[in-house]
Amino acid sequence: MSQDKKNNTNHDFDPTMFQPLEPVKLFDDYYYIGNKLVGFHVLKTSEGLVLFEAMDKYDVDDEFLIPGLKKLGLEKEKILMLFLTHGHFDHYMGAEKVRLRTGCEVALSAEDAVFMVNGPDNYLDIEDLRVPRITRILKDGEDLTFGGHTVHVILAPGHTPGCLNYSFEVHDKGTPHRVVMVGGYGVFGPGVYPGSHEYPHSVTHAVGQALEFATSCVKTWEYVKEKGCDVYLNPHPHLCDLLKLAEQNQSRKDGEENAFVIGTEGVRKWIQERFDVCLDCAQKFTDIRGN
Repeated sequence: MSQDKKNNTNHDFDPTMFQPLEPVKLFDDYYYIGNKLVGFHVLKTSEGLVLFEAMDKYDVDDEFLIPGLKKLGLEKEKILMLFLTHGHFDHYMGAEKVRLRTGCEVALSAEDAVFMVNGPDNYLDIEDLRVPRITRILKDGEDLTFGGHTVHVILAPGHTPGCLNYSFEVHDKGTPHRVVMVGGYGVFGPGVYPGSHEYPHSVTHAVGQALEFATSCVKTWEYVKEKGCDVYLNPHPHLCDLLKLAEQNQSRKDGEENAFVIGTEGVRKWIQERFDVCLDCAQKFTDIRGN
């Protein structure tokens, strides 16, 4: 579940957030199909397509993915695997229908395969909740190769118990760039929970999750430095400026850098923002410091 970028409160959505957007090509081998809120991230490999995320409704395969792939000229490509970042409903709802149609694997951490079923976050005014079958359990540090592309798995708990980040190469006019996709965003706790619902856990749990998320940010940053990641993505387009950067690319001139290539320092700023929010929330959730 996503939260507001600045103050970590629930995002206020207008009806246009859910309307399909024109599919967009971000790199030679990377695309986005969805709406302003959620979507499918599509990596094209020499063996077929690798998907990340599955949106927030069961029928998004028919409504978004199939027509989107057709518009991009990718409808004949085999779908190899669907990676989920975590077990909140707005990331997995469409996965089962995609799996049944294509025979692809659906991958998630063991922790969030359980959380997806038992986590209270997914049972808040959500109708027709359908949990997909997870056919591949992912482990921290694992590499999965599809043709010339390798997807690296980073276990990054905090937003959920088994939240995952992913890293992989994309290409811009043949030049490789390394992506880090950060799966989680918000920190839940007392006074910060979807809708008007009361936070279902203890203050201790909330602070623990916030600090665990902060630790995951540090872990991810260490990986970014080591591998020189220069592209930052979040499953939610509004949490990584995806649509804004894609629009900038449309008016890109010869010799200009792809707008998504922000360098390791640019990636650091996004991760630092999450780190700071986590530490801030850890203090706000408890009255240990008094008034």
